Formats: sequence, C-alpha cells, structure tokens
Amino acid sequence: MKSKILLSCTLLLLILTSVNLYAQNDEYYRPDSLRKEAPNQRKDYTPTDTNRLAEKRKEVDFKQLPFKDRLRAGGGFGLSLGTFTNINLSPMVGYELTEKLVAGVGVTYMFFKQRYFDSYSYYGGKGFFMYNVIKPVNLIAELEPLNVVGNYQKRQWIVSPMLGAAYSVPTGGRIAKAVHFTLLYNLNYYNQVDNSAGPAAAITNLSPYGSPLVFRITLL
Repeated sequence: MKSKILLSCTLLLLILTSVNLYAQNDEYYRPDSLRKEAPNQRKDYTPTDTNRLAEKRKEVDFKQLPFKDRLRAGGGFGLSLGTFTNINLSPMVGYELTEKLVAGVGVTYMFFKQRYFDSYSYYGGKGFFMYNVIKPVNLIAELEPLNVVGNYQKRQWIVSPMLGAAYSVPTGGRIAKAVHFTLLYNLNYYNQVDNSAGPAAAITNLSPYGSPLVFRITLL
C-alpha cells in the first residue's frame, strides 16, 4: 500500500516538473515581442540610455510647441535728461528656431536734444541671431541699419554689423524670458565718418553710440 502511494506521488511530481520545464522552454523560444514579463520585473537602463531617452523626449516636446509658445517679446529703453537729452526706444520680437537659437527683429528710435541747439532723431531697425553657448551666456550677431543726420542736416543711412555676447538672467516670464546684459562690437564703426564737407568734417561720427563698443540691457 505504501509503495503504491509512493509511486503515485513520484509520478505526479514528474508530471508537474515536465509541464513546468515545457512552459519555460516555450517562453524562452517565444519571439521577444510575445515573450511574457513578470509583473514586477524592472527593466534596467544604463545612464547613457537614460540620457538619450531624456534628450529625445525633450526634443520631441520642443518640436510640438505651438507658434505662440516660441515667441519672445521685449526690447530696451534708455533715457538721459539734462543739458543733453537722449531718449532711446528699441522694441524687439524673437522666435525660438531651436532650443538654443533665437532669431528676431527690432525697431530703433533715438531722440537727441542739446541745449541751445536743434533736436534731431535717428530711426531704423535691426535683425539678430542669439545662440546659447552655456546656460547664462549667449553669442549675438546683429545687423542694424539707421537713418541718421549728417553734415548740413542731411539725412543718410548707415549700416552697423555687430558681434558680441550677452550674460542672461532668466525672469521666469513666458514672453520676456530673460534680461540680457549685452556687449557688442560695431565692425563698421570707423567707416561711419561723414567727410562730405571736407577735412574739417572728417571727425564727424555718424554713429550714435560714440564708440565701437556698444553696451545694452534688453529684455527678451
């Protein structure tokens, strides 16, 4: 009797073992797309894979941004009162082409008034590119045409190509995202000399900045 019970238990154990081995072999040879995974099994990623996934997700998210969320708006304003009055208005609009590159345009208006002399104004526009190198630093390329007053109150256009950099401080705003402390170099500064009235006028500088170095504080 005991031997029959022992034999029955042995056969049952063999059957269960065979079924389990077959199930494991069937799972092993199943294609990856159909292979079962344990509910609590965690898939490990290397740091490189994790970074790539994060970068890909970030790139996809940026490409899906609507037009209005890529827009920036702001500009600069300057005011000096006294014996010499100087008012400078420069609204600007930018668009984020990529996460690092912003392209934009602006309008410039300058009003000058010196006591006992006539007042005059400069006006024009600008186009610019701003590229983020590292988090607080941006490289800037700008082209600014201005209509200025030369000798004998004759108006003329000058064009100033400028290169420089900006230190940017985020504002947390949606449209005006940062304050930029910008230093530019005017590549055409020394050619902006009005010599139409002879040697005596050769020292007349048509540039309103008074130096090839141009410092600005803008919001964009």
